[in-house]
Amino acid sequence: MRLILSTLALLLAHVAVSAAYVPYYGNPSPDAGVVAKIPISRRGGRVYNPESVADLARFNAVLQSCLERYSRTKRELQGNRVVRRTLPLPDKLAPIGEDGSWYADVELGNPGQKVQFDIDMTSSDFWVESTTSVHGTRFEASNSQSYFSEYKFVFRDCIGSLDSLVLGDKKFNIEFAHCSPPRASIRTLNPSGGIMGLAHSSLSQTSLPHFFEDAKEKGKLAEGIFAIEFDKDDTDSSAVLSFGGVARHHDDPLYAPVKTFGFWQILFKSLMVDGNTVLDNIQGVIDVTSPFVLAPPEDVRIFYNAISGAQPLANGFWSYPCFEDPKIHIEHAGWLFPFKDSSLGKVKESSGYCVGPLVEADLAGLWVIGEPFLKGVISIFDFDQKRVGIRSA
Repeated sequence: MRLILSTLALLLAHVAVSAAYVPYYGNPSPDAGVVAKIPISRRGGRVYNPESVADLARFNAVLQSCLERYSRTKRELQGNRVVRRTLPLPDKLAPIGEDGSWYADVELGNPGQKVQFDIDMTSSDFWVESTTSVHGTRFEASNSQSYFSEYKFVFRDCIGSLDSLVLGDKKFNIEFAHCSPPRASIRTLNPSGGIMGLAHSSLSQTSLPHFFEDAKEKGKLAEGIFAIEFDKDDTDSSAVLSFGGVARHHDDPLYAPVKTFGFWQILFKSLMVDGNTVLDNIQGVIDVTSPFVLAPPEDVRIFYNAISGAQPLANGFWSYPCFEDPKIHIEHAGWLFPFKDSSLGKVKESSGYCVGPLVEADLAGLWVIGEPFLKGVISIFDFDQKRVGIRSA
């Protein structure tokens, strides 16, 4: 009898210990079809200020980071459509914690651990990298009751993982790549944090499902869209990123279809300076992470030739007499939308010249439509119908 009781006690203890290791997936949001809203901020503050002297050294560093992201993709023909895919890479599509990048503070795990996710519109993966560096926001998987992994590699030094993620006040279960570089790797010196990829799934470097599409399919989001709206305070460097809908009520947006799957690339009919059309049929990628409008060198020269006194600076930047104050509009879906900022700041304190918003970039004919235009509008990205909507903020 004593032996039976002893054996029973051991079995109960084993069950109790095993139960402690059952993966907890987090409580799914009780709301069916929600809109999740989170504030995002630009690391290091706003890159440019029309009322201040331009920091050309910082401009160039941020520009190079932006160009690096776009250089790591290629176009492919898939059936009767063109898609964009990532090149075979030994490392992630974009580094974490770069100056000038947009990021969101979110809670990952249970109990929640604050992780800063960099917004990346040239990737579709969710990454979390935990390094030995004291910089950044490190995620400790062992401290989360809801973390689960089968320890299968989905990329170099990265395993497929599952945990709960809080966006605003909404909780989701998310699959992501959890990366831990080996101690001998120079990557251990990089800051910890995450990357939130918002491009189409063709730009995935892992086999994991796209968070956004997966959440919509499971009925956790009201609509298959996300939206970005800048804060109207020109002195701030913040915006609102919303999933499943828009943060605030607006008139119906004007939509244009995505031309190449991968980036959020659409066709703009024309660009106008002071009421005159100077360029047309612009293939533009909407990218909130770019503080500039990037364009092919020839197009940039045509644009600045329409502004009296404009002259080139170094590294693809241009300047023009500040008193010219050009009125720049871009045509989208039959409507003219103004650039919020026509100047990135003065060249020098005592200078009468301002740095223009268009920057030369050889991206195989592509434009990258960034902050000088997007600050004045709300941008809506529709996964379901593969289109981009724009409306005045």
